[in-house]
Order: sequence, then C-alpha cells, then structure tokens
Amino acid sequence: MTLRLYKILLFFLFGIFVTVSDSTAQDSEVSFSYNRDLRSYEVYDSRNYMTGNWGGFRGRLDDLGITTIASYYTSVLGNPVGGEKKGVQYAGLLNAYLILDLEKLVSVKRTKLIISGSWASGKSLSNDDIGNFFQVSNIFNGSTVRLYQLILESELVENVLRVAVGRMGIGDEFATSEIFYNYVSFAIDYNPISLSLNDEAFLSNPTASWATRVRIKPTTSFQILAGVYNADPRAARDRSNGVNFSFNDGVILITELGYMPSLDFGSNALPGSYKFGAFYDTRKFDDLSNVSRKQKGNYSLYWIVEQMVYRETSDSDQGLTPWASLTISPDESINSFPFFISSGLVYKGLVPNRNNDNAVFGFAYGSLSDDLEDKDYELMMELSYIIQATPWLQIQPDVQWIVHPGGSSDIPNALVLGVQLGVDI
Repeated sequence: MTLRLYKILLFFLFGIFVTVSDSTAQDSEVSFSYNRDLRSYEVYDSRNYMTGNWGGFRGRLDDLGITTIASYYTSVLGNPVGGEKKGVQYAGLLNAYLILDLEKLVSVKRTKLIISGSWASGKSLSNDDIGNFFQVSNIFNGSTVRLYQLILESELVENVLRVAVGRMGIGDEFATSEIFYNYVSFAIDYNPISLSLNDEAFLSNPTASWATRVRIKPTTSFQILAGVYNADPRAARDRSNGVNFSFNDGVILITELGYMPSLDFGSNALPGSYKFGAFYDTRKFDDLSNVSRKQKGNYSLYWIVEQMVYRETSDSDQGLTPWASLTISPDESINSFPFFISSGLVYKGLVPNRNNDNAVFGFAYGSLSDDLEDKDYELMMELSYIIQATPWLQIQPDVQWIVHPGGSSDIPNALVLGVQLGVDI
C-alpha cells in the first residue's frame, strides 16, 4: 500500500472517530458541502475549517478583506466485478482560493478579486480499468498543478446585476446545481457529463478559460445568466498548467434562465429550482464518421429541475428533493451523446439524529450517436450516503453500477465500490 493510501485510511478512521464521539457536530448550524459557488463563503465562520481560526489570524485577515480557503477532495474506488479488468484507483484534488474584497481593501464598492489554483493527482478507474464514458470519480482531473481562476467580479447594481471578467470555468456557473455535488460520479457532478463529452471546451473545476459572465436578478426568484467563453480545449491540458493565456479557436455563447420559487426555508412554499439553458460553440468540430472532415459550429440545450416534495418541519431544510436533467445536442454527426438524461433523489436527515447527513440515489443514461459503429448507450446508477462528520469533514461511502461500459456489451457490466472524502482546510 502506498503512502497516499495510508494517509487516506487515516483520514477515514479519523472521520469515523469524530462521527461517533463528537455529539456537537450535528448541532452546529454551519454545514460544509461540495458547493463550489464562492458566495457560500461570504459569511465567515472558523468552524467551517479543519485548521480553525489560526489563533485569530484568519479572522483578522477576513476583517481586512482577505479570505483564504483550501479544500481537499479524495476518492478511493475499485471495481471488483466487471470492466476491462479489476482495479483500485486513488484520485485527489486540492483547491486553494484567495478572495480579496476590494471594497474593504481599496474602497471599490461590491467588487472582489478571486485567484485560485489546484493540485490534481491520482489515476482514473474509468480510463485504466473499466473503459466507460461516465467517469466514476469527479475528483480525477489528471496529475498536475495549475492556475484555476483569475476573476474580477463586481456587483454593479446591488442584489440585481453582477458582472465578472477573467479566467473561469463555464460549468462552474452554467448547467449546474448544488444538488449535483452530492454525487461521486462525474456523470452528474459537476454538470451533465454529456456537455463536456460533446464539447471539450465546456470546462469546469479545475480548468478555466477567458470569459465574461453577467448575472441579472430582476426578482428574488428569477435570474438570467449570460456569458462568452473562449472555446479552446487546450486550456485543459496538464502541460499548460492553467497558464496558457492565448485566445484561440472561437467562443462559446451561452445563456441560462433560472426560476427559484422559494429559497426561504421559513416560508410555507417548498424550495425548488428550474433552469433552461442553451449554448453555441463557433469553432470547428471533427465528424465522428470521418475525422478528416470538419464542421463549423455546434449547439446544445439543457434543462435542470429540482423540487423539494417533503419537508420534515417548516423551519428546516431536512426532507426529500427529487431532481432531473436533460441535455439535447441534435447534430449526431459531431456529438457523441446527442441525448442524455439523469435524475435522482436526495434526502437530508433521513437517519434519526443525523440531521446534516444526505442519503443519495441517482442515475445517468446517454444514447450514443448512430455515427459511432457498434455503440448504443451507457447507463450509470449510484447509491451513496454522505456522513457530515464535522462542519468541515464529509465521508461518503459510494456504490455505482455501470451498464454497457463504453457503450456496448463487449465490456462486462461493472460494480464500483469505494469512498470519497471532502475536507475544508
């Protein structure tokens, strides 16, 4: 067993110890999640971090307008059944953020500068052992250190209009939802995987490109997102380390409409979210049946729906939330997955006295293009449980079943077992 696997085992045993012994963890109002939306960090609380307040220094930095965040995610997954061969693989991802509040620092109202980087390590169980399209771990992102975000964001009209420019991932803002972060499979978390399989330039954490993004909220329950992103998939290559600042190939034009009827847990209405988006990529794409032939332009449509249907009490967020997503990329000559659907259920607080734990089920199905010979579909089903051990530590045992790996019956269906950890340092 390698040193890394020993470290992971120690993390896992420590988490179990904390879960059993720390009865105060479930009483805390602060809950860490896989939410990559940096606005979730706007209210500082040292209980969110494993290293606490650094003797008060972290809090003083925050008072000055300097917020530091480091989050580490790791997974150990194996396929004892099926796939091209049996295997066990580790993947890790360390994200580090520096958020500068320019209103506090230099009196530029409602403006922030976000700088982030990542260190990805490990190997892919899907690539090396199973041979399936739907990556079993969202943590795997190659093996490199890279610059991630470099964003200047300003709220031009308070609570109504936000504008951001710089380097950012399109999938961090568009075609995503907080509920997706409950899953281990990359088929669901961060975005419906069909979008990035069809378009390599549809980037998300920890890869980014030059972009401009606008968020408009004319009402508390309705928002419009629009963005222009550089459509250069080379930005995701490990050897560029995120510092390839060229602007090549073309752009992705994207817009999304969102309706959130109730985000207030104290109200009688159950919270929900309804999104519709579309994007167009102006660059050239290879023809699936003839790679020497190119086609200019590609587009996709997507829908994401989630709606809480049962809440245990009117003043809590515990209860059952079903969700579903659909993507359509009509041109089968250049899109590997012209049709993709995913859906699932998340129940927060299902187990008595475990009010911050999440029980998770989901599936993802994608039909492959008719232009891909001897390929029909791939299906993934996932069952998982997130143990909120502390406000900064999550332990997530996970089971996945992969049907038609690689889109055909040539590879045996695969059972995937493992665990994922999330630590806010």
